[in-house]
Amino acid sequence: MLSSLQLKLSYRSGADDLVNEFLTPCLTESVLYRRSAGYFTSKGLSLAARGVADLASRGGRMQLVVSPHLEANDVAALQKAINQPKEILKSLVAKSLNDIENELERNRLNALAWLAASGLLEIRIAIRVDSENRISRGLYHEKVGIFTDDAGNAVAFSGSSNETAGGLLENFESIEAFCSWKDDAERINNKSEDFEALWENETRGLHVLEFSDSAAELLERFRDPSNPPDGISIGQVKEPSKTASFKPPAWLDLHDYQNEAIKEWAKNGGRGILAMATGSGKTLTALSLAYRVAKKNAPRPLVIVVICPFINLCNQWIKEIAAFNVVAIPCLDGRQKWEQRLNEAYQELSAKLAPVIAVVTTTRTFQSDVFQSQLRARVSTQHHILIADEVHNLGAKKIQQYLPDEITMRVGLSATPERHLDPEGTNALFSYFGGIIFEYPIEKAIAEGRLCPYLYYPHIVQLTDDESVEYQEITEKLGRMMPGANDESEMGQALMSLLIRRSRLLGGAENKLIVLDQVLKALPEKPKKALFYCGDGRTTDQIAQEEVRQIEAVARLLGEKHGLRVRNFTYREKPEERETILRDLGSEFLDGVVAIRCLDEGIDLPDLRMGFLLASSTNPRQFVQRRGRLLRHAKGKDHAIIHDFIIEPPDFGGSMDDASYNLERRLFKRELTRIMDFCNTADNGSTALNALKNLRLKYNIISSQS
Repeated sequence: MLSSLQLKLSYRSGADDLVNEFLTPCLTESVLYRRSAGYFTSKGLSLAARGVADLASRGGRMQLVVSPHLEANDVAALQKAINQPKEILKSLVAKSLNDIENELERNRLNALAWLAASGLLEIRIAIRVDSENRISRGLYHEKVGIFTDDAGNAVAFSGSSNETAGGLLENFESIEAFCSWKDDAERINNKSEDFEALWENETRGLHVLEFSDSAAELLERFRDPSNPPDGISIGQVKEPSKTASFKPPAWLDLHDYQNEAIKEWAKNGGRGILAMATGSGKTLTALSLAYRVAKKNAPRPLVIVVICPFINLCNQWIKEIAAFNVVAIPCLDGRQKWEQRLNEAYQELSAKLAPVIAVVTTTRTFQSDVFQSQLRARVSTQHHILIADEVHNLGAKKIQQYLPDEITMRVGLSATPERHLDPEGTNALFSYFGGIIFEYPIEKAIAEGRLCPYLYYPHIVQLTDDESVEYQEITEKLGRMMPGANDESEMGQALMSLLIRRSRLLGGAENKLIVLDQVLKALPEKPKKALFYCGDGRTTDQIAQEEVRQIEAVARLLGEKHGLRVRNFTYREKPEERETILRDLGSEFLDGVVAIRCLDEGIDLPDLRMGFLLASSTNPRQFVQRRGRLLRHAKGKDHAIIHDFIIEPPDFGGSMDDASYNLERRLFKRELTRIMDFCNTADNGSTALNALKNLRLKYNIISSQS
């Protein structure tokens, strides 16, 4: 019982341990914990999970009232929806839940999700309002807690501490404690009545919103139905140890080709590029490689530096590294978020307090002066291994200068390491990383069951009359500007601009939306877990009859005409919003996503079932990456389906000069070769090839007898 505790009248940081001397003992004896606090944060919820987990073992529960961080647009949205706030609230709280996933390990999120879903944890959100009930950005900043045991004893406290890691562990805080068995009953009753009024939205100056329904739906994304937190305890949700040993997860059993890749890298002196098909396990291969290096060189510490082009891909690496028992340091946007942490990690390494540190950074941050100064100050004294995911991105001239020669162990990862139309950049990249030392192509990956089989359906699309005129104009200009040129690597900027214009014309062709509409109508059921790849040009919206970006027209067609729940996935969305979109797609809250290029590289979406390729590109890497997004294995997934929308160049009837005509055929023939590659690895390859027979004959890909 609470009355058995030897509690003090007050607790103050420095002299007292607020968590271990007050919070934890009270939780251990309670069946109900009511708490109001100023901030809704990831660390705050982690401690909520920590406390309520212990309550749960005795059938206890927790009621939590918190204040969210409100931006100006949040205030406006909530004001409009104050009487029906559920959807707005979901969006608002999703920002915090995204932060939770970024900062906390998976088992804690799973525990939190189970607790919320079971009703053991109830959360409500307090929004500040003025005398006219208008929402303001002012914070609900009250800090009160009430513990109650099964005998009716109660302990109340108030003070400066929030339900956050900073408030309870890091900041200098103080609280006053009141016990019902020490003549404080009246004071506790007053605080209980205040909390009940708050909980029931009866407090003047506040509007308290139900969060539990939204929480259950949002947190369900993190709950692992097959792995309930058996016997939840405080120990299960405690902070991970910084000195945890670097080791592969127990479930990991590398395939023969992954072990072969590691051996080839070692034989090449600790350098090399692994050209492995998208979805074949490049990340796990590289981390297993790093583990073997760490084991071989022990007790010498190891620094693992991972470079990725996008934040989403960085976050995936952080999760994979966590499976190897290491908490990675995310060096992403905002130096204030990681600079000190990185410096401290290097200090711990020097003091031999940690055997391994892992640093995950974006290409952009990697090039920053702050990151470079920290890295180059240590590369000569500490043992480093550099892992570059989607390594082709590092071949650009502006990036090459930042690659440290002092790091001798280098791993490049990519399904398509060669840089498109940049032989100089490709050579520089191969020189630094040691060339391609292992290949695992998609054909072999499918044949060996590492990637799932797929069905491929090419759809021929015609240009409109106006588009045909523009297409001929572009082609004739190209023909005049590059006589005798064998490939685009010989072209200048003007020629490249024309090629980009040509690509956008083909990618945004108006009739692609008409054919997409027809394909969707003919499907036996509406698409689920679908990916719609668009070009970055403009087209005519078939619904609004106005010119818009193709991605917007496609999203409107899917939503308004076919009733599909889709979201755009572009560079315009914030990282946390992207994370929400990807989770919603996986949970079938969304039917699909509409993207341009942001999903080309590295994003792990194993459960995608169907892809619609509306974009046109001469870059083979883009199509290889897009196909690879769809071929990862997932539970209940036996195959993928790809619909490809192909522009057939118009027949100009001899109106083109020979140079322009030959150029046009060369350019399209290359795209057709890519399309045939898709056919050759598809389960229905012969049927798909037959659908393209006339095009193949026209462009001399096959004979008339084939």
